[in-house]
Amino acid sequence: MDAENTAGLAQLPSPGLKLRHALAGLEAGVLGALLMLACVMLGASFERHSIWVVPNLFATTFFGSQAYENQFSRDSWAGVALLIAIYGLIGAVWGCVWREQSKRGLAIYGAMTGIVVYFAFFHFIWNHVNGLIILYAPNRQLALGHVLWGIALAKSPAYARRIVAAEAPETPAPEIPAGESPAAENSGTDSASPTSSAEIRTGEVIQ
Repeated sequence: MDAENTAGLAQLPSPGLKLRHALAGLEAGVLGALLMLACVMLGASFERHSIWVVPNLFATTFFGSQAYENQFSRDSWAGVALLIAIYGLIGAVWGCVWREQSKRGLAIYGAMTGIVVYFAFFHFIWNHVNGLIILYAPNRQLALGHVLWGIALAKSPAYARRIVAAEAPETPAPEIPAGESPAAENSGTDSASPTSSAEIRTGEVIQ
């Protein structure tokens, strides 16, 4: 088997669940969480609230109701970290499910997943963990943010294939034996050409 075919086989994704699948899903989940945050922050700005009001609402999970302020505080980053951690980990699970599959309409599946996750959190989980989020969360903005997050998950297989390509070994250049040069094959023809031209100009005939 030649080097070109060997390199091509090395770039093919190996079967089975790998760490790269979870890492690719984590990347997609974190990027989607950032889109979700941008969506709710933009919505809060349109409603003339602080853009940190939603992160502060999620920060009440750790610091209680006093963290829910209409301004930036040192607790705001805790809410941001909570959102990124939750949706990044769910993205890692998504990556383990889809791996490198390039399925048509995967963004639609992702959007549907976002809606399911939204209903699971805001109709069941947060009811038992932090009721303040259920009372004060901007439902429309968060629902749209979950759809954007789900669409971002559809990039997970592409991220996994990119990791495969980055890990593939480079094809080595062909080795030239010692004492030979790339122009060795043409040396006889090239060296004879000046002599032949000189012989034609002088009119001499070689016996």
